[in-house]
Amino acid sequence: MNIFTIILKTNISIDKGVNKLKKFFITLLTSLFIIPQAGFADHNVFVPGHHRSDGTFVRPHIKKSPDGSRANNYGPSQKSSELMQPQNRDYDKNSIPNYRGSDDDSDGVHDNFDKKQYGR
Repeated sequence: MNIFTIILKTNISIDKGVNKLKKFFITLLTSLFIIPQAGFADHNVFVPGHHRSDGTFVRPHIKKSPDGSRANNYGPSQKSSELMQPQNRDYDKNSIPNYRGSDDDSDGVHDNFDKKQYGR
């Protein structure tokens, strides 16, 4: 076995290791950026204007998709400007938007357990 054969075999094994390392980092970066966005993204639902069965017209608005929690919902709009920008809704005027706070009507009861959320 000459020195050229040893160098050639070493380079081949180094190239294989570099390729494995590249694949590992690509997989790692993909999982860091794509998977969290798929699992934890806030999903908004556009509700078109419609008539209720009693004849009342409901204006078009945006709401959060149901996820089983009442604490992260936008809550009712109090102004027409909040219909299409629900992130600005703050029922109790404490500068914390409804979807970020856990007690939207400041009654001391967590929203998930509040029977009369928003005073209703």
